[in-house]
Amino acid sequence: MKVCMMKGIIFRLAPLTATILMLFTGCQKESFEKDQFYRMYGRGTGDVGSFIGQLMDQKVYFGHQSVGYNILDGVEQWQNETGIVLSKSFTRDFSSGAETSIVHFRVGENGEPHAKIDDFVALVSQIPEEEKSIAFFKFCFADFNEDTDVDELFAYFSEKMLYLKDKHTNIKFVITTIPAMAVQKGWRALAKKILGRAPYGYSQNISISEFNQKVLSEFKGILPVFDLAGIEVTRPDGTMETFRHKGKDYPCMPDYYASDYGHLNDFGARTVSYNLLAFLAEELK
Repeated sequence: MKVCMMKGIIFRLAPLTATILMLFTGCQKESFEKDQFYRMYGRGTGDVGSFIGQLMDQKVYFGHQSVGYNILDGVEQWQNETGIVLSKSFTRDFSSGAETSIVHFRVGENGEPHAKIDDFVALVSQIPEEEKSIAFFKFCFADFNEDTDVDELFAYFSEKMLYLKDKHTNIKFVITTIPAMAVQKGWRALAKKILGRAPYGYSQNISISEFNQKVLSEFKGILPVFDLAGIEVTRPDGTMETFRHKGKDYPCMPDYYASDYGHLNDFGARTVSYNLLAFLAEELK
């Protein structure tokens, strides 16, 4: 009798258990074909060769940390497919990259966003005045956390970028939004919520989202903005990945773009790099 009652209870609880697991683990598609990716810029993969071709005779300066390497790995994917190769050099000595299309370099240290801004400002002074070029750097997700003073940091960033725009009229400066993070899911995330703690990635993404909203609104019509985060948080079908915290939804990176909580896997790198190539080609018209 007790066994039968227990079986009945388990049977009745099964749908509830499944629902709880679905809510906290998600039920998104886990993978997509390589050409099924979100396009914020450009019209399709058939144009990638022309995007790369437009950059071959240009000079692009790109400051970054680890996610930047992921993006450049994605550019390599497109080069391999098209057979059109961009010359690249990794250096902080801009005089040594005279014959290359993309000069990329490590900027500052992760966790020190103000120092990254200052480092970029100092390095830009090396770019020859007679050279027409594009220059930008990206922050890292590791530069933001729950203690970030978003208003103060944005004010400092905005001041310095507008200073560069006015001082170096031969350079087209580009702004990028901050890369998003994937968030912790599953039973560990559920346990933290029960204990009143935010799962990993929540506080970082909230600060990142607040900063990005300022970038998108304040720089509109002033400097071109590459919406890196907007690409990372959008699934290939055009819907947005989000998490809910304290009654509000925030964007985050879906797992199938991520190799860990913050870096891009091959599919994510392919998606972001396509959009970056399309964006830069458009800015060079």
